[in-house]
Order: sequence, then structure tokens, then C-alpha cells
Amino acid sequence: MRSYSSDSPEAVSRLLALTVISDGGGSPPEISATYRLGILDHARIDADLFDQVLRELTADLPSGSDGLVRVDAGMIDQCLAEIVQPDLRLRVWKAMWQLAYADDSFAHAELALLQRATQAWGIEADANGNGRIAGANVT
Repeated sequence: MRSYSSDSPEAVSRLLALTVISDGGGSPPEISATYRLGILDHARIDADLFDQVLRELTADLPSGSDGLVRVDAGMIDQCLAEIVQPDLRLRVWKAMWQLAYADDSFAHAELALLQRATQAWGIEADANGNGRIAGANVT
């Protein structure tokens, strides 16, 4: 899998794209929600860049005989490690949750990705779905 610079628009795009496809394909509501989220503007991501990174991601990921992509923990950890700024981590984390639930359901793979991000980034989530970086003054 290719590497992107820390906190780059490409790194953010790849995590959002990974969220969209983690349930096996990317439902139209999830893809549509990607373009409506403020995270794209905040991270200086335009539609062309997001689409390019989505294509690169799907090309980089191995697929099984069923045609579904396979993502292992190491790949996820590499993607998560490319986001280092606490405020950006929190924004991306919130966007990932919004994308995963854009089709009104959570797939097992989506939840696994979200839980891994929560743990890796040290995010403390409350019962309302809000989060904060443990020990950081980030909103």
C-alpha cells in the first residue's frame, strides 16, 4: 500500500474512503455523504482528489474470490498513523462515524475500523457519540 505524508489531504481522503468501502462496497448514501461533510473542505480535499485516492485505495487492496476487498489490521494501522494532529484526528474520527452511519446501519467491518481508530488515537467517546482526545484540549 502506498504511503502519504502525515496529515495530508491524501491521508485523510484514504481514511474516509476506507470507511466508505469497509462494508464491502460503498453504498450510495455513504458516498454522497462524503461530499457533504465539512472535513473535505477542512482538509483541502476536492472531489477529484477524493475520487483519485478512492481509486488508488481500491487498486492497492487485495480482493478475495468473492470480489470483496480485504483489509488487514496492519493496513488500517498504517492509514491511522498518517494522521498525527489531535484536532485533525478528532475531525476525521467524527467524519468516519458519520460516513459509516450514512446508510442508517453499521456493518461489522465499519465498527471494527471505527473501534480501531478510537483506540489508536486515544479518543474517549461518550454515550452521545461525541469524542475527545484523551489528555488533549481539543474540541
